[in-house]
Amino acid sequence: MFWITGGVILLAALPALLNVRAAPLELLANLRPQIAVLVLAFGVAAFTVGRYGTAGLAAGVLALLLLTTPELFSRVPRPVDRPDLTLVWANVFKSDAATERLAQLARRRGAELVILGEPPAPETTRRLLADYPFHYGVHDPDRHGAAIFSRRPLTERGGPDLPPASYPVSVVEVDGLTVAALHPPVAVSRRRLAESEMMLAGAAAQLDGGAGVIVGDMNATPWSARLRQLSRRLTRISPARASTWFSSLPVLGLPIDHAFVTPGLDASAEIGPGIGSDHLPLIIFIKRPVGPRNSLPPAA
Repeated sequence: MFWITGGVILLAALPALLNVRAAPLELLANLRPQIAVLVLAFGVAAFTVGRYGTAGLAAGVLALLLLTTPELFSRVPRPVDRPDLTLVWANVFKSDAATERLAQLARRRGAELVILGEPPAPETTRRLLADYPFHYGVHDPDRHGAAIFSRRPLTERGGPDLPPASYPVSVVEVDGLTVAALHPPVAVSRRRLAESEMMLAGAAAQLDGGAGVIVGDMNATPWSARLRQLSRRLTRISPARASTWFSSLPVLGLPIDHAFVTPGLDASAEIGPGIGSDHLPLIIFIKRPVGPRNSLPPAA
């Protein structure tokens, strides 16, 4: 049983170490912290019973996991002083109560935009966010996506060109800033993984030639291949070590809600308090660009 347990744990570490991009093994790459804890526990157990070679192997695997996950040690941008625009995001999972608490949080923080993943019924959402009269995006609770509510007038953008069955990407422009909100699917199959990659690439393309922010429940961690690719073009401002889903504890939960901005944009993000959803909200602070608009580097 000892060797079976150790073998399973070490085999589970391989997709994470290799950052496998094939579904569903790709999901294991998102579980690097959890796998690292299991490897550590197995190594301690092996050392305790005198299996020092096995303990050394576990220590080596643990070191590799940590060394190949620099996002765990990355720093988030410093807090923005006197932001021009504050956004609040959360996946409310079709809950009226979570939507109401998100609206209350947005008002307390003086947010100009409230962005909801998986919003409840349209009439409920509009009633709870009545003081955010401008809105765009998905209002159908039977569809995955995001709805954007704003105190300020917004200009609707068409969004990326995606296959008909894809989840939608909501794109607007507010005060010269492009805002793209999305909720890619969990990559449980090859089709879902490809769809997620297309949504992320399409959202990033909407920011070409301008300043903007991408926010959403990405169903992926910062050390996933998908978000690492996005990080080559954009700056991630959401914390990597703080979990936003299932639990606020780093090992029990996962950071899968993210905010990315165009390079050079002065922006920061923090995780808000629980609102009754299984996701914690993100509060994003942005200073509007002055002078030439920021632009993205070309896609790799």
